Amino acid sequence: MLHPSRPYTMLKFSIQLYDRNPAELTQEEYEIVQQHTDAECSLQAKILASAERGDVTVPEQAVLDAADLLAANYPSPELFEQDLRKNDMDRTILAAALATELTVKSIMGLVAGRAKSASGARVAELVGHAQKEEPEQRRVRHILITINEDFPENCRPEAQGRISTIRDKTMVDGVEFSGLAQRYSECPSALQGGSIGLVTRDRIHPTLAETLFGLQAGEISEIVESDMGFHILLCEEVVPGKTIPAAEIRNGIHARLLEQERKKMVRRWLSEL
Repeated sequence: MLHPSRPYTMLKFSIQLYDRNPAELTQEEYEIVQQHTDAECSLQAKILASAERGDVTVPEQAVLDAADLLAANYPSPELFEQDLRKNDMDRTILAAALATELTVKSIMGLVAGRAKSASGARVAELVGHAQKEEPEQRRVRHILITINEDFPENCRPEAQGRISTIRDKTMVDGVEFSGLAQRYSECPSALQGGSIGLVTRDRIHPTLAETLFGLQAGEISEIVESDMGFHILLCEEVVPGKTIPAAEIRNGIHARLLEQERKKMVRRWLSEL
């Protein structure tokens, strides 16, 4: 007979919330994990006692696959087994806990499947208001040197000299823009090699947008000034704008509305348990 597993649930929430084993948590963290575990186990017990439980069977292979997936996160099978023992589990206890978890998910999926699709009129209404044009985008990295007269190294002449030197470095063969951004940029994006990702024209400073959307893929800009300071932009990719097909819009809206109804159906069902 399936039942909630406290050791497994404690370990799951401990990893999810703090990326550590329960034994490594502070007292406050441990109490928070306990609260989540109590609520989860209580809910699982109610779901397993529901009438819908009789309509669900989880294949043994699904349980084995789930266990293998967990084990694959460890450097070796020995470390996986060791971690199980630290948390009062072995392979048998883990398999029972996974069978319970998969059964609960299947029951909730069964309940969610009772949701009805939105009416054609509602879908048509939303299609009428949907964005039908996808604007042109650029994938961009940048290097920023700020202007701040309170700091000698960032006063306007010094900042301008520094950005000019960096701009020259971007032109040297074999030098990667991302490496220069990591080393010199004063924007938080430096941690990602200056990457800002894909942007549309209206999601970036107007001065930068004017320059960026005039670049071709792989092209590096001249120095651009904004109210933040001096920038160098690298356009990594040009994604042309396009007209979104009506069928794609309609299917997307239909799927979104159905997912909303599925979640509502599950919430109502859970509230009645």
